Amino acid sequence: MRTLKLLVAFALLPAFLPAQTAPATGSATLPLAGVYYRYWPEQIVQWVGPELPYSMIVMNVDDRGKQPIYDVQLVPRAGGQPVRYTNSADELAIDQKLGQDAHQVAMQFDGPSDPANGAQYMLRFNTEKNVPVVWQFVLGTDVSEQGSGLSPVPAAIPILMYREQGGLAGQGTALQIGGVTSTADVWKEIAQPPYFVPYRGALSVGVHTLVFAPGDTAWKSAGQTLTDANGRTLSLSTSADTTTMTDKTIGVSAVYSAAGSAISRVTFSPTGVKGNHSVTLQFSPALAPGAQSSFDVLAGKKTKVASGSVAVSSGSPVSESWSFTSPDALKSLSAKATASLQP
Repeated sequence: MRTLKLLVAFALLPAFLPAQTAPATGSATLPLAGVYYRYWPEQIVQWVGPELPYSMIVMNVDDRGKQPIYDVQLVPRAGGQPVRYTNSADELAIDQKLGQDAHQVAMQFDGPSDPANGAQYMLRFNTEKNVPVVWQFVLGTDVSEQGSGLSPVPAAIPILMYREQGGLAGQGTALQIGGVTSTADVWKEIAQPPYFVPYRGALSVGVHTLVFAPGDTAWKSAGQTLTDANGRTLSLSTSADTTTMTDKTIGVSAVYSAAGSAISRVTFSPTGVKGNHSVTLQFSPALAPGAQSSFDVLAGKKTKVASGSVAVSSGSPVSESWSFTSPDALKSLSAKATASLQP
């Protein structure tokens, strides 16, 4: 199962919760520039053969609310932007505001609440062109912490995707689009027949994604909320030395701890999920305007998955420049972004 750490997954998700920096004037808190967070309780992936014009299908599942949210991506083999399908009007709005090729369709998804070796999942929907899509995923291993770790994401900006648990696909995993079927191949690079024969697919549980993206974001403050130009709204609550930001639309929150007027750490987590499901940006020295800090990214309480440095400008707008010293896949990548608070 430790071989699951070799998997390369596509997970450039469309919407995230910004982190945050030190308080701005009044009761508002200015979101940290360029850092975004998203959580999915479950993610399923299959690498697709040459029979279809797609290299991969990715399904994100969020079943925390009354109505489950499904986000499906078909990744073109020739490259370019994935085609996205969702059953959620809120998810569609998020995708479209960010320029995604997205469509809302009715979906039927069946699978066990607790994944175990041999479990079967079935997804059915029709595309915007009324082409039927049927995907059967068979779990070929146990899902466990041995399958935890980073899933490197091929992208031009730093993206960290951490899975708390994972398992690999089994025989019978197949994707059918229209009248063409692509059956998952044996994962020969890691197979050890007859004892261990995985297929080219994976199921991850507890998927946290941190994206460090360039760009400029202006926020408007109204009472205890912040809203950006895309209409994303964050609610704020404060105590003596912490501030919590919550995005109710995607069910995530971030808590930052202050050290005077600087930030010592920011902890991201899903709302309404029991247990310790979080990732944390921890700064040394505490992050302050006009200075530079080192940072570690921790999964859970103490698993370090990345590190780097961030330089912060003083004045307004606030500018942050992020660079990484680990993991190796991110060493050549960086991001510089700005955030401002509109009157």
